[in-house]
Amino acid sequence: MSLAGDELERLYSEPDVQAYRPKAVVVHPASGGVISALCYNLPEPPPPDEHNAEYATKLRAVARRAGLPQDYVASI
Repeated sequence: MSLAGDELERLYSEPDVQAYRPKAVVVHPASGGVISALCYNLPEPPPPDEHNAEYATKLRAVARRAGLPQDYVASI
């Protein structure tokens, strides 16, 4: 996905994601090449009692489609 800076600011100003912080990453797609990107991560994991099963299920599905390692997918 490609978003402009103001779009990212607006997206990550929402209360449920405003704790996420950008980190610059370099992506090496299977098709070749190199892509610079921002990856938004939580600086600290959420507390154990904060769980959104529907979101986790959707995120695991995306991770499987992306071909991420099964042990990582299971950890979501």
